[in-house]
Amino acid sequence: MNEQDLIQQLRNKDEQAFKWLVDNFQDRVYNTVIGIVQNEQDAEDVSQEVFIQVYRSIHSFKGESQLSTWIYRIATTRSFDFWKR
Repeated sequence: MNEQDLIQQLRNKDEQAFKWLVDNFQDRVYNTVIGIVQNEQDAEDVSQEVFIQVYRSIHSFKGESQLSTWIYRIATTRSFDFWKR
C-alpha cells in the first residue's frame, strides 16, 4: 500500500487501513516509547495512546514529511509527556 492511499483511507476511517498501520508500525512505536519510558507496561499504554492520536488527528497531517516521521514525532512527544508526569 502506498503512503498516499494509506493516508486517504485513514482519513476515511477505514478499519483495514488502521489495522495495517498498527501491524506495520507497532514494533517501531513500541521500541521508540520503551526507550524513553523504560517500563514495559507503560510503553504498551503509551503506544496505544500514540495510535489513538494518529487515528484522531490524521486529518491534521500535512504531508510535509513521511507518515512514519509524523508517527515517530507523536510517539516521542507522548513518551516525554508521560515521563514528565
